[in-house]
Amino acid sequence: MNTFTKTLATITLSLSTIGMANAADSLFAADDSVSSKLCVVAAQGSKIQLHKSIKDSGLSKSYIAENVTCNDQNILAFVQDYAEDPDKMNNVLTNGKFNTNVEIIDLAAANTKK
Repeated sequence: MNTFTKTLATITLSLSTIGMANAADSLFAADDSVSSKLCVVAAQGSKIQLHKSIKDSGLSKSYIAENVTCNDQNILAFVQDYAEDPDKMNNVLTNGKFNTNVEIIDLAAANTKK
């Protein structure tokens, strides 16, 4: 009887964990606005759907990248936080100009070497 109880508890715990993980990954638009729909599509990660949504919106990619906000974040930052492959999606929005690499240059050291 003890083994049966442990097995049942393990199965229940596993299934509830799977359910919570799936619920956490779902994004939905809070309203029917164009920007909300673009945010969700961009975070979902389909380049084809994003291209279609951009075309349907009538907005340019540069306007979207610079002006659309999602949850009080720029769309590029939102995608960076919530998409599975954010670089791919942000490259679509910026025509390949999106770069997450940061280079730090010590200007004081560079000027003293001359």
